[in-house]
Amino acid sequence: MNKIPLANSLSVSVRVYRALLAAYPKTFREHYETQMVQVFRDSFRDAYNHNGMPSVIDLWLHTCADLLVTALVERIMERSQYMFSPKVVLWGGVASVFGGMFWFLSGSGGAAGVLALVLGLGGLAGLYSRQAGQGGKLGLAGFALGIIGTVLTLAVLWWSSTIFSGPTYTIIHLRIQGQPVLAGRAVLMGSLGLVTLGIGLVLLGLASLRSKTLPRWRGLPLSLGLLNTIQGITIVLFAYEPLSQGRNIFDPWPPEWYAFAVAEFVLLGLGWMGLGAMLATEGDVQIPVAQPPPNSA
Repeated sequence: MNKIPLANSLSVSVRVYRALLAAYPKTFREHYETQMVQVFRDSFRDAYNHNGMPSVIDLWLHTCADLLVTALVERIMERSQYMFSPKVVLWGGVASVFGGMFWFLSGSGGAAGVLALVLGLGGLAGLYSRQAGQGGKLGLAGFALGIIGTVLTLAVLWWSSTIFSGPTYTIIHLRIQGQPVLAGRAVLMGSLGLVTLGIGLVLLGLASLRSKTLPRWRGLPLSLGLLNTIQGITIVLFAYEPLSQGRNIFDPWPPEWYAFAVAEFVLLGLGWMGLGAMLATEGDVQIPVAQPPPNSA
Protein backbone atom coordinates (compact mmCIF):
# COMPACT_ATOMS: atom_id res chain seq x y z
CA MET A 1 0.00 0.00 0.00
CA ASN A 2 2.93 2.33 0.57
CA LYS A 3 4.39 1.74 -2.88
CA ILE A 4 2.30 4.36 -4.70
CA PRO A 5 2.94 7.21 -2.17
CA LEU A 6 6.62 6.22 -2.10
CA ALA A 7 6.86 6.29 -5.89
CA ASN A 8 5.15 9.68 -6.13
CA SER A 9 7.22 11.24 -3.34
CA LEU A 10 10.43 9.77 -4.74
CA SER A 11 9.73 11.05 -8.25
CA VAL A 12 9.00 14.59 -7.05
CA SER A 13 11.96 14.63 -4.66
CA VAL A 14 14.41 13.41 -7.30
CA ARG A 15 13.24 16.13 -9.72
CA VAL A 16 13.66 18.78 -7.03
CA TYR A 17 17.06 17.42 -6.03
CA ARG A 18 18.23 17.31 -9.64
CA ALA A 19 17.16 20.95 -10.04
CA LEU A 20 19.07 21.93 -6.89
CA LEU A 21 22.23 20.38 -8.32
CA ALA A 22 22.36 23.39 -10.64
CA ALA A 23 24.06 25.14 -7.72
CA TYR A 24 27.20 23.13 -8.54
CA PRO A 25 29.54 24.11 -11.39
CA LYS A 26 28.80 22.55 -14.79
CA THR A 27 31.99 20.48 -14.89
CA PHE A 28 31.26 19.06 -11.44
CA ARG A 29 27.75 18.07 -12.49
CA GLU A 30 29.03 16.39 -15.63
CA HIS A 31 31.24 14.13 -13.50
CA TYR A 32 29.07 13.43 -10.48
CA GLU A 33 25.39 14.27 -11.13
CA THR A 34 24.31 10.72 -12.05
CA GLN A 35 26.08 9.23 -9.04
CA MET A 36 24.71 11.85 -6.63
CA VAL A 37 21.14 11.40 -7.87
CA GLN A 38 21.42 7.65 -7.42
CA VAL A 39 22.76 8.05 -3.87
CA PHE A 40 19.92 10.46 -3.06
CA ARG A 41 17.34 8.06 -4.54
CA ASP A 42 18.64 5.16 -2.42
CA SER A 43 18.81 7.35 0.70
CA PHE A 44 15.23 8.52 0.12
CA ARG A 45 13.93 4.96 -0.12
CA ASP A 46 15.78 3.94 3.05
CA ALA A 47 14.50 6.98 4.96
CA TYR A 48 10.91 6.47 3.78
CA ASN A 49 10.90 2.78 4.66
CA HIS A 50 12.50 3.47 8.05
CA ASN A 51 10.10 6.04 9.50
CA GLY A 52 8.04 7.55 6.71
CA MET A 53 7.86 11.32 6.18
CA PRO A 54 9.66 12.34 9.42
CA SER A 55 12.79 10.54 8.18
CA VAL A 56 12.31 12.03 4.72
CA ILE A 57 12.14 15.55 6.19
CA ASP A 58 15.30 14.87 8.18
CA LEU A 59 17.00 13.63 5.00
CA TRP A 60 16.02 16.79 3.16
CA LEU A 61 17.36 19.02 5.95
CA HIS A 62 20.73 17.27 5.91
CA THR A 63 20.80 17.20 2.11
CA CYS A 64 20.09 20.92 1.76
CA ALA A 65 22.69 21.85 4.37
CA ASP A 66 25.31 19.66 2.72
CA LEU A 67 24.43 20.92 -0.75
CA LEU A 68 24.68 24.55 0.34
CA VAL A 69 28.17 24.11 1.79
CA THR A 70 29.65 21.82 -0.85
CA ALA A 71 28.21 23.78 -3.78
CA LEU A 72 29.71 26.98 -2.36
CA VAL A 73 33.10 25.29 -1.95
CA GLU A 74 33.01 23.93 -5.50
CA ARG A 75 32.07 27.34 -6.88
CA ILE A 76 34.97 28.94 -5.02
CA MET A 77 37.31 26.23 -6.25
CA GLU A 78 36.16 26.82 -9.82
CA ARG A 79 36.65 30.58 -9.58
CA SER A 80 39.98 30.21 -7.80
CA GLN A 81 41.76 29.34 -11.05
CA TYR A 82 41.23 32.94 -12.18
CA MET A 83 42.80 34.29 -8.98
CA PHE A 84 46.17 32.62 -9.38
CA SER A 85 47.85 35.40 -11.31
CA PRO A 86 50.69 37.85 -10.58
CA LYS A 87 48.31 40.81 -11.05
CA VAL A 88 46.06 39.64 -8.21
CA VAL A 89 49.11 39.21 -5.97
CA LEU A 90 50.46 42.65 -6.92
CA TRP A 91 47.26 44.62 -6.44
CA GLY A 92 46.33 42.62 -3.37
CA GLY A 93 49.67 43.62 -1.89
CA VAL A 94 49.11 47.29 -2.74
CA ALA A 95 45.67 47.18 -1.11
CA SER A 96 47.16 45.55 1.99
CA VAL A 97 49.78 48.31 2.30
CA PHE A 98 47.13 51.02 2.22
CA GLY A 99 44.97 48.98 4.59
CA GLY A 100 47.86 48.92 7.05
CA MET A 101 48.11 52.70 6.85
CA PHE A 102 44.44 53.04 7.73
CA TRP A 103 44.92 50.67 10.69
CA PHE A 104 47.25 53.31 12.15
CA LEU A 105 44.36 55.80 12.00
CA SER A 106 41.54 53.47 13.04
CA GLY A 107 42.01 54.24 16.72
CA SER A 108 40.52 57.67 16.09
CA GLY A 109 37.31 56.11 14.80
CA GLY A 110 35.48 57.26 11.71
CA ALA A 111 35.89 55.57 8.36
CA ALA A 112 39.52 54.54 8.87
CA GLY A 113 38.65 51.17 10.40
CA VAL A 114 36.16 50.43 7.63
CA LEU A 115 38.73 51.25 4.93
CA ALA A 116 41.34 49.13 6.72
CA LEU A 117 39.04 46.11 6.68
CA VAL A 118 37.91 46.61 3.07
CA LEU A 119 41.47 46.97 1.80
CA GLY A 120 42.43 43.96 3.89
CA LEU A 121 40.24 41.87 1.58
CA GLY A 122 42.76 42.64 -1.14
CA GLY A 123 45.54 41.34 1.08
CA LEU A 124 43.59 38.13 1.68
CA ALA A 125 43.05 37.67 -2.06
CA GLY A 126 46.72 38.35 -2.79
CA LEU A 127 47.92 35.90 -0.14
CA TYR A 128 45.55 33.17 -1.29
CA SER A 129 46.50 33.78 -4.93
CA ARG A 130 50.20 33.59 -4.03
CA GLN A 131 49.64 30.02 -2.85
CA ALA A 132 48.73 29.17 -6.46
CA GLY A 133 46.42 26.33 -5.52
CA GLN A 134 49.08 24.63 -3.41
CA GLY A 135 47.45 25.61 -0.13
CA GLY A 136 44.73 22.98 -0.64
CA LYS A 137 41.64 22.90 1.54
CA LEU A 138 43.53 24.57 4.40
CA GLY A 139 44.22 27.66 2.31
CA LEU A 140 40.70 27.68 0.90
CA ALA A 141 39.20 27.45 4.39
CA GLY A 142 41.43 30.29 5.57
CA PHE A 143 40.46 32.47 2.62
CA ALA A 144 36.74 31.80 3.18
CA LEU A 145 36.97 32.48 6.93
CA GLY A 146 38.92 35.67 6.29
CA ILE A 147 36.17 36.97 4.00
CA ILE A 148 33.40 35.91 6.40
CA GLY A 149 35.13 37.53 9.37
CA THR A 150 35.73 40.78 7.48
CA VAL A 151 32.16 40.99 6.17
CA LEU A 152 30.75 40.24 9.64
CA THR A 153 32.88 42.96 11.23
CA LEU A 154 31.87 45.47 8.57
CA ALA A 155 28.20 44.59 9.03
CA VAL A 156 28.45 45.11 12.79
CA LEU A 157 30.23 48.45 12.32
CA TRP A 158 27.48 49.60 9.97
CA TRP A 159 24.72 48.43 12.31
CA SER A 160 26.27 50.01 15.41
CA SER A 161 26.88 53.28 13.54
CA THR A 162 23.15 53.57 12.86
CA ILE A 163 22.40 53.28 16.58
CA PHE A 164 25.29 54.88 18.42
CA SER A 165 26.47 57.50 15.92
CA GLY A 166 26.63 61.17 16.78
CA PRO A 167 28.35 64.45 15.88
CA THR A 168 30.57 64.37 18.99
CA TYR A 169 32.16 61.71 21.17
CA THR A 170 30.11 63.01 24.12
CA ILE A 171 26.84 62.23 22.34
CA ILE A 172 28.11 58.82 21.25
CA HIS A 173 29.12 57.98 24.82
CA LEU A 174 25.73 59.12 26.13
CA ARG A 175 23.96 56.84 23.65
CA ILE A 176 26.15 53.93 24.66
CA GLN A 177 25.48 54.71 28.30
CA GLY A 178 21.75 54.64 27.58
CA GLN A 179 21.93 51.18 25.97
CA PRO A 180 25.06 49.46 27.32
CA VAL A 181 23.72 45.91 26.89
CA LEU A 182 22.88 46.52 23.23
CA ALA A 183 26.32 48.05 22.73
CA GLY A 184 27.81 44.97 24.37
CA ARG A 185 26.10 42.72 21.84
CA ALA A 186 27.53 44.79 19.01
CA VAL A 187 30.98 44.53 20.56
CA LEU A 188 30.63 40.76 20.93
CA MET A 189 29.59 40.27 17.29
CA GLY A 190 32.34 42.56 16.06
CA SER A 191 34.88 40.67 18.14
CA LEU A 192 33.61 37.40 16.70
CA GLY A 193 34.22 38.82 13.22
CA LEU A 194 37.79 39.84 14.11
CA VAL A 195 38.52 36.43 15.64
CA THR A 196 37.12 34.72 12.53
CA LEU A 197 39.33 36.93 10.35
CA GLY A 198 42.30 36.08 12.55
CA ILE A 199 41.66 32.35 12.32
CA GLY A 200 41.38 32.67 8.54
CA LEU A 201 44.77 34.39 8.40
CA VAL A 202 46.25 31.73 10.67
CA LEU A 203 45.05 28.99 8.32
CA LEU A 204 46.37 30.88 5.30
CA GLY A 205 49.67 31.29 7.10
CA LEU A 206 49.86 27.60 7.92
CA ALA A 207 49.02 26.74 4.32
CA SER A 208 51.79 29.05 3.10
CA LEU A 209 54.29 27.48 5.49
CA ARG A 210 53.28 23.97 4.43
CA SER A 211 53.44 24.70 0.70
CA LYS A 212 56.50 27.00 1.02
CA THR A 213 55.00 29.52 -1.39
CA LEU A 214 56.51 32.53 0.39
CA PRO A 215 60.26 32.85 -0.11
CA ARG A 216 60.64 35.30 2.79
CA TRP A 217 58.80 36.44 5.90
CA ARG A 218 57.02 33.09 5.87
CA GLY A 219 55.73 33.46 9.40
CA LEU A 220 54.21 36.92 8.87
CA PRO A 221 50.67 35.81 7.80
CA LEU A 222 50.51 33.44 10.78
CA SER A 223 51.68 36.16 13.17
CA LEU A 224 49.21 38.65 11.70
CA GLY A 225 46.40 36.15 12.14
CA LEU A 226 47.32 35.58 15.78
CA LEU A 227 47.41 39.35 16.31
CA ASN A 228 43.92 39.78 14.82
CA THR A 229 42.65 36.95 17.01
CA ILE A 230 44.20 38.52 20.12
CA GLN A 231 42.60 41.84 19.21
CA GLY A 232 39.15 40.26 19.06
CA ILE A 233 39.65 38.49 22.38
CA THR A 234 40.93 41.59 24.18
CA ILE A 235 37.96 43.63 22.95
CA VAL A 236 35.67 41.04 24.52
CA LEU A 237 37.58 41.19 27.81
CA PHE A 238 37.90 44.98 27.98
CA ALA A 239 34.58 46.07 26.46
CA TYR A 240 31.97 43.31 26.30
CA GLU A 241 32.19 42.18 29.92
CA PRO A 242 31.49 45.59 31.50
CA LEU A 243 28.92 46.55 28.84
CA SER A 244 27.00 43.31 29.33
CA GLN A 245 26.79 44.20 33.02
CA GLY A 246 25.34 47.63 32.24
CA ARG A 247 28.54 49.65 32.78
CA ASN A 248 29.73 52.23 30.24
CA ILE A 249 33.39 51.48 29.53
CA PHE A 250 33.97 55.02 28.25
CA ASP A 251 33.03 56.66 31.54
CA PRO A 252 35.79 56.83 32.52
CA TRP A 253 38.10 55.17 30.00
CA PRO A 254 41.15 53.78 31.86
CA PRO A 255 44.36 55.45 30.59
CA GLU A 256 46.20 52.14 30.33
CA TRP A 257 43.64 50.95 27.78
CA TYR A 258 44.67 53.78 25.47
CA ALA A 259 48.25 52.54 25.41
CA PHE A 260 47.14 48.96 24.81
CA ALA A 261 44.74 49.94 21.99
CA VAL A 262 47.35 52.14 20.31
CA ALA A 263 49.91 49.31 20.48
CA GLU A 264 47.42 46.92 18.83
CA PHE A 265 46.59 49.33 16.01
CA VAL A 266 50.26 50.04 15.37
CA LEU A 267 51.15 46.35 15.25
CA LEU A 268 48.19 45.59 12.99
CA GLY A 269 49.19 48.44 10.69
CA LEU A 270 52.77 47.22 10.50
CA GLY A 271 51.62 43.65 9.95
CA TRP A 272 49.28 44.45 7.06
CA MET A 273 51.81 46.79 5.50
CA GLY A 274 54.51 44.12 5.79
CA LEU A 275 52.24 41.53 4.20
CA GLY A 276 51.37 43.95 1.41
CA ALA A 277 55.01 44.85 0.77
CA MET A 278 55.93 41.17 0.60
CA LEU A 279 53.16 40.46 -1.92
CA ALA A 280 53.62 43.61 -3.99
CA THR A 281 57.36 43.12 -4.45
CA GLU A 282 56.70 39.59 -5.70
CA GLY A 283 53.74 40.51 -7.87
CA ASP A 284 55.77 40.06 -11.07
CA VAL A 285 56.77 36.51 -10.19
CA GLN A 286 55.31 33.89 -12.52
CA ILE A 287 53.11 31.65 -10.39
CA PRO A 288 52.96 27.98 -11.32
CA VAL A 289 49.31 27.05 -10.92
CA ALA A 290 48.73 23.66 -9.35
CA GLN A 291 45.10 22.78 -9.89
CA PRO A 292 43.57 20.84 -6.99
CA PRO A 293 41.99 17.50 -7.84
CA PRO A 294 38.16 17.46 -8.01
CA ASN A 295 36.37 16.44 -4.84
CA SER A 296 34.65 13.12 -4.73
CA ALA A 297 30.87 13.11 -4.57
